Amino acid sequence: MRQFAIRRARSRRWFEMRERVLDGRNWNTSDDVYDSFFKAVRAPEWHGRNFNALIDSIETGSINEIGVPYRLIITHNGTVGEGARKMVSDFVDLIHEMKARGCPVDIAIQE
Repeated sequence: MRQFAIRRARSRRWFEMRERVLDGRNWNTSDDVYDSFFKAVRAPEWHGRNFNALIDSIETGSINEIGVPYRLIITHNGTVGEGARKMVSDFVDLIHEMKARGCPVDIAIQE
């Protein structure tokens, strides 16, 4: 796992960003996307499968074993099934919104 530093714009603090890889090769449903994210951050089994729950666990913290700061890398995006594509797009937008609010999280997509 590579690490890199980013500076949080508002506070001028530097964070070590860990990379968490989400492999989209076998994603066909929204649940596949959730399962991959939950595995990457070691979320508890009871974690909710909706964006409000994701906001709570990523921004608020103290739910997943691996908390921010981290950068999510979605690999094999070109192979994501039709049933998961909207979820991936919405998930990327959600992460960008959290980052814009100052949460030390980022996301990148690799084909």
